[in-house]
Amino acid sequence: MNFKFLIISVIVMAGFVGSAFAAAPDIQLKHLEFSDEKIAEMKHKAVLITMEDQQFTIELFPEDAPNTVFRFLELVKSGYYDGMIFHRIIEGFMIQTGDPNTKDPEIDRSLWGTGGPGYVIRAEFNTLQHDRGIVSMARQDHPDTAGSQFFIVHQDANFLDEKYTAFGRIIPGLGQIGLDGLDNVANLATDDNDAPLDVSKATILKATIIDDFIATDLAEPDRLHSIIKKVEVGLQKGAVVYYNSAHEVKLNLPYRWEPIEDKSSDYLNVVLQANKLEHNIQSQIEQSGFAPKVVVTSAALLGNESGGVSTAFFSIRGGEEPEILSNYIFENDDMRRAHILLTTQELQTPTETVRFKVLQIHFINSELSYSIVYVNVEEWFRYEVMAFVETVQNFEAIFDGKMQPIDFATNPVFQRVITDAKAKPEPPPLPPARIGGCLIATASYGSELAPQVQLLREIRDNTVLQTQSGTSFMTAFNQLYYSFSPTIADYERENVVFKETVKLALTPLLTSLTLLQYVDIDSEYDMLGYGIGIILLNIGMYFVAPAVLITKIRSFYKLQ
Repeated sequence: MNFKFLIISVIVMAGFVGSAFAAAPDIQLKHLEFSDEKIAEMKHKAVLITMEDQQFTIELFPEDAPNTVFRFLELVKSGYYDGMIFHRIIEGFMIQTGDPNTKDPEIDRSLWGTGGPGYVIRAEFNTLQHDRGIVSMARQDHPDTAGSQFFIVHQDANFLDEKYTAFGRIIPGLGQIGLDGLDNVANLATDDNDAPLDVSKATILKATIIDDFIATDLAEPDRLHSIIKKVEVGLQKGAVVYYNSAHEVKLNLPYRWEPIEDKSSDYLNVVLQANKLEHNIQSQIEQSGFAPKVVVTSAALLGNESGGVSTAFFSIRGGEEPEILSNYIFENDDMRRAHILLTTQELQTPTETVRFKVLQIHFINSELSYSIVYVNVEEWFRYEVMAFVETVQNFEAIFDGKMQPIDFATNPVFQRVITDAKAKPEPPPLPPARIGGCLIATASYGSELAPQVQLLREIRDNTVLQTQSGTSFMTAFNQLYYSFSPTIADYERENVVFKETVKLALTPLLTSLTLLQYVDIDSEYDMLGYGIGIILLNIGMYFVAPAVLITKIRSFYKLQ
């Protein structure tokens, strides 16, 4: 039985979609947008299919496929399906109807399955699983070619999930016991083309709408854990929506980002990451070694949530204590509260210390605490902040018994934190001005305790480094000084003559620096003034005076 069904499934899949109609009609109907009220109105309708020996009651799911249900109800109301035949019957798989060609007893049977209403509608793939009794739209190869033909799944056919628009299911009712009617039609004898031999047993006598329908004592249909689909109408047209039916949340995926789900968790645990087509982020990953992430989670309420505020907080395991840059609790127009934080945290790896930045928002409903967290290395953090914004902007969860947007992204507090998060990170602090000792002077005078070396240290530490301008100068000077001073100091230790030459050369410098001990430096202005004066004095002693002396000597010899 199982082996036979597998073979049938493979064969059917190859030709099933092409059996809806031979050529796609020219008219593509506009994809409509429906209000919650209209969807609720359609939800309270069902369709009764009456045949010679049985009846089907079809419960509809307009919340999943509103356009499909709307068009289906229009066709039923018009009497379109009256007199049609279930023209394709495959026991263990499905039964299919909806072709107006089957109404004409004189038409060639080879044309059965090629007719339609004169239009096609767009696909509305959803999370409904193609289990036994599910009603779904037939189509051609292209997803947006459904018209009037539909099929009823006889036995579970989950390979059709997310490939066909499921929009209803057969339920017990109005004299029908279980799904006996479905079994009766599926068990009819057929020819080599899967068409029924006894047409009278496969004909729909009447399809009627049942108003004020309420499904009671029925389990919810099985659904896929989640689904991703593109928005076709409205202000968000073109957006890619991720809907998680297991945890009843919905969000827009950032452009070229994709979800990675932990389906084993009892709570929502989804990580959004850029796919391989997002080349800018791939370049970031290559340079930083880290892939930016937006983490979306839920958890049970702990009972210590005061005033509707979540107590959740995200930090990197194994990292240093987070530094909080922004920390706000704010409220939206529906009086729902959120807690938003911007933090940094350092993590020590085997080779280096990595500084991360984290943007997180936490909120609750009556049962769960939700968190949306964006984490990236600090250097690249600002470039993907909008992935977090888009996730928050369009996030929906259950509030007051129905799916609703969280509506936090328009709040001024939220926008202020986002502005802070987009700011370019502050440059790392300048390296300390005290980098090592006075190498050249120490080598010249033989010890760090020599009076001349101590003089240099005292002037540096007690005078120059007491001002911002002095600190900046010493930082720049040290970067140059320590590029060559170790080499000169080493050569001084090897060559006594060179050592005495350097000592002689340092004497004017040390003498000029002692002047700073006899002046009052109380401001940045004083430091700049005296500092520039000392620099000019040394330029005069080491460059101008020798140049003048050399010029005079050359002039003297020319006169001789």
